[in-house]
Amino acid sequence: MEQQNREYDDEINLYDFWKVIVKRKMLIIGLFIVIVGLTAIGSFLMPDIYRGEAGLSIIYSDVYSDVIKAKELTDLIGRVDSEKQLRMVPKSYPNVTNIKFNAIKDSKNIIEVSIDAKKIDDIPRALSEVLVYLNNMDIIKSTVSREKGILIKQSAELSDLIKSSPDLLATYNKLFSAGKLATMGFNPVEVSKRVSDIKVELLRVEQLLSRLNNGGIEIAAQPYVSNRPVSPKILLNVVAAGISSLLLGIFLAFFIEYIGNIKNKNS
Repeated sequence: MEQQNREYDDEINLYDFWKVIVKRKMLIIGLFIVIVGLTAIGSFLMPDIYRGEAGLSIIYSDVYSDVIKAKELTDLIGRVDSEKQLRMVPKSYPNVTNIKFNAIKDSKNIIEVSIDAKKIDDIPRALSEVLVYLNNMDIIKSTVSREKGILIKQSAELSDLIKSSPDLLATYNKLFSAGKLATMGFNPVEVSKRVSDIKVELLRVEQLLSRLNNGGIEIAAQPYVSNRPVSPKILLNVVAAGISSLLLGIFLAFFIEYIGNIKNKNS
């Protein structure tokens, strides 16, 4: 019996709730139409925002292990607010709306940069400005300077070895032909192979030096720019506005009904 009474009371309460909603339906529907309409109009009037993403690589060599890591650099850059954004992309600033850096997980030298702009053409221009900004950071310039010094020294040593290799090989061959050099421990093929390895290493060092002349950070891969705007998300905005307006309308309906009941009791 008690359970039946409880179920009956629940049915009455739900019916009372429904009566309030039906009574105030014009308020709820009107609020829904106004909020959804304004949201849709505002979303259509907002400028389209496009996003470009690129991987940036911190150049480093095996001879210098103290190069700043990607995570350390992103922590140093921090959050890019409007003031920092103006310093980072002074020419593209009016059209660039957001710049975000993220260190790639499990990678010590790759940084992902995301650039949002009002026009697709502004993204490559802004990316170039970002590279200039990063390469002009004191920690990057000092790191590049130290690494170039080590590589220049290594290049000079490798060049000296290559210059002396023909004379060294000729001396070995002369001593071997004169019978003054035992066959054990001397292999002309191994000497030639070693010289080739030194030349390859010298080429690698020179390529690193050439890359470092442009700065310590470079684009690791071709940037990706979406042809579709990432915002405004009109459908999402309209759906969110619709749900919010319904909840707000129902709340106001019950609030107005509650105020009306209090006035009726006091009168």
